[in-house]
Amino acid sequence: MLETLLATTSSAAAACLIFQGWRRAAARMFASAGWLLALLSMFAWSWALGPEVGVCYALGVFACFVWVEIALTADARKTVAAAVQRPFAALQRPGAQAWLKHGTIFLLSVPAAGVIAMMLSIALVLYLPWAMPLKFAVAVFVYPVVWGVLGVWICAQDALLKPVLVNVGLAAFSALLLFA
Repeated sequence: MLETLLATTSSAAAACLIFQGWRRAAARMFASAGWLLALLSMFAWSWALGPEVGVCYALGVFACFVWVEIALTADARKTVAAAVQRPFAALQRPGAQAWLKHGTIFLLSVPAAGVIAMMLSIALVLYLPWAMPLKFAVAVFVYPVVWGVLGVWICAQDALLKPVLVNVGLAAFSALLLFA
């Protein structure tokens, strides 16, 4: 019981110190002390509940205390006043060019990037010196990461020529590794 109280108190103090260090630009020492206390609270939670559950509780309880700090210091009057001053703008339908551009971005970043990421992750792990089940297990874990990175990169580009060329190049490279 005492260990849990110590861990909870240290998480609350860490959240308070970090939040106060963030609100005041000159108080970097508060933020540094808060992050150090947050790290120490992870050890306190692990001592109280065991390492598996303690790390999860340390992160979760710390995040909840940060949200409590934000909720307690929120000033709703500023946001309401800013919303009233905003001018009204009617919604507009996008034109055919915007539909074509965003449709292409969707097709490149979701289905095309998914297929390319699957081919690339399988092609790259086939050359690892491990047993086949382990290779496929690694491919299963690498696949969503490669898909996400490739999809985000495609969506972040201004022009569509570069993503199309990269997708074609990656598809050709992975097809060469898989089928040659």
